[in-house]
Amino acid sequence: MRLEVRKADEREIIIKVFGESHTLGNLLAKSALKHPNVKLAAYSIEHPLEEAFVLRIITDGSKPAPEVLKEVVINLINLSDEVMKRFKEVLSAVS
Repeated sequence: MRLEVRKADEREIIIKVFGESHTLGNLLAKSALKHPNVKLAAYSIEHPLEEAFVLRIITDGSKPAPEVLKEVVINLINLSDEVMKRFKEVLSAVS
């Protein structure tokens, strides 16, 4: 994965993510929409043959957009840890 920051200011961040597709783009955009400071979050695929997407997040301006993106990613990491913990619990009960 490689990241290219196209814009980053107080209200907006636009990042192109190479080496990933709809799966991560959709997860990031949908998760960002749950953040209380996000007004718009979406991703797009610029070309169907290129394995990359562009993520755009616009905030209400009360927090810098890059900080909001960091919080979204941290929340996803915590969710992933919780899912892993629950799977381990269930699978250990089955074994």
